[in-house]
Amino acid sequence: MIRIGVLGCAEIAFRRFLPELVKNQDFSCVAIAEEYDKTKLQAFQDTFGIAPRDSFEDIIQDPEIDAVYIPLPPAFHYTYARQALEAGKHVFVEKPSTTNYNNTKELAELAQSRDLVLQENYMFQYHSQITAIRELLDAGRIGDIRLIRTSFGFPLRQANDFRYSKALGGGALLDAGGYVTKLATLLLGETIEVRMAMLNHMEGYDVDMYGAVTFENAAGLTCQASFSMDNFYQCSLEVIGNKGRLYTNRVYTAPPALEPDVLIETADGSEHIKLSADSHFAHSIEQFAKAVEDETVRKKMARDLVLQAKLVQEIRELGSRQ
Repeated sequence: MIRIGVLGCAEIAFRRFLPELVKNQDFSCVAIAEEYDKTKLQAFQDTFGIAPRDSFEDIIQDPEIDAVYIPLPPAFHYTYARQALEAGKHVFVEKPSTTNYNNTKELAELAQSRDLVLQENYMFQYHSQITAIRELLDAGRIGDIRLIRTSFGFPLRQANDFRYSKALGGGALLDAGGYVTKLATLLLGETIEVRMAMLNHMEGYDVDMYGAVTFENAAGLTCQASFSMDNFYQCSLEVIGNKGRLYTNRVYTAPPALEPDVLIETADGSEHIKLSADSHFAHSIEQFAKAVEDETVRKKMARDLVLQAKLVQEIRELGSRQ
């Protein structure tokens, strides 16, 4: 049994993470703390029966707690993840792991040196639709792949949302851009490189609000990706082959009850493939439990984490020069 404490009463913890965590018999959620708006604690206590603590420090330094979950704004991830790792805790952190490459690399090395898990919660990669899509591509349903396109974006939120604050680690790249980067890596492999990037700002905001990037792997296959925080909802993947096209429209945020629809178009016609409903949050939590037990899983997580941070950093540097 992995005893886990939660650092912060974030919406994603309440709506997505904890409902799946309490179903998993490998975990016991034993504590939660909130240092910025303590009025939120009561709802978590009433809904999930989690014992409140006075501070994050109380949870981090408790020898009876094995792991922490960090759903705080990105600017706080590095500080509390480092403290937790130094205290011998496994860390499950919401994306992005930190706001820059050097901090992420440092945390990954610290976790490895202490045989601890550091998992960044890009949960969509564990959804069964990702496996199904890769199987369709590997089976040659659209022939040889020529181009990949993906887009993730959503409408404006309330003005005080952390995503619009540079000080809190906001910005389209760190929020939505991380998703498209992770998917591009899954499809292009570890030889992925950034070829072009643009980050765009809007009047009244001190963070990038939308952007685009082109990735390429050693085989010359490219992925064109866009990300945004100011437009109609987009959550798509399109793969173009020499014999057809694959398309799906909820690749990053499929709710647990949704049966994803994958469209295959070829010269012979169109086919809609209905996939099974699935919970990527549940599978991400399962992966965390596997990593606690398996050194091989932990090491791969660390490599993936550093590569993700490297690519995001390159997008930021290249995009800021445009």
